[in-house]
Amino acid sequence: MINSFRVAIRVLVLSQFALWLAVAGAQEKGALAESSALPGFVAILPQLRQGGLVIYFRHGPTDASRGATDEKADLARCETQRNLSAAGRALMAAVGKAIRALAVPVGPVLSSPYCRCKDTATLALGHYTVSNDLHFALGVAPAERARLAESLRAMLAMPPPRGKNTFIVSHTANLKEAAGIWPKPEGAAYVFRPLGNGRFEALAAVMPEEWAKAAGAPPARPR
Repeated sequence: MINSFRVAIRVLVLSQFALWLAVAGAQEKGALAESSALPGFVAILPQLRQGGLVIYFRHGPTDASRGATDEKADLARCETQRNLSAAGRALMAAVGKAIRALAVPVGPVLSSPYCRCKDTATLALGHYTVSNDLHFALGVAPAERARLAESLRAMLAMPPPRGKNTFIVSHTANLKEAAGIWPKPEGAAYVFRPLGNGRFEALAAVMPEEWAKAAGAPPARPR
């Protein structure tokens, strides 16, 4: 009798987990469909050069081979975290070179406290200020996840200094929670027009290779 009860509980737990995976997969596919419908880089470049926009970068490509997990990460020690790969570092450096070549004005740069985000900001944008409100939104309590989403919505809605663009470097789940967009792949950027009062408009999705292509530069290669 006890064994049958345990089996029933196990089946129930597994079925609930399978349902959660199916819902999460459907949400991700929906978000990807939404982002793929956004215009690309060419359409947005003139506005980027004028400033006044907010650009959300997902951190660059990472090296998952070393087994580091976010659950065990010490934010004060990069070696405990999943960090940029050699290819990721080269790619984000190429993005930075293209941003300068394309005369896209860089204003405030806000970064998640994770090293992969801070390194992305340094390589692509030259500077950053850490915002703990950009902490990875996965694996946190629901109330904290909602608070992080609300804070990011305020950042996306805040106009940058005149003639500049604000850049935000963070993670997948943060943008999904705040704007309904799941940023794929690593290194992708999403451009928003801030409207104030907590409102913003998604304008474009920019894949990481598009920056250098627009600037006429060769593809990035790992050093």
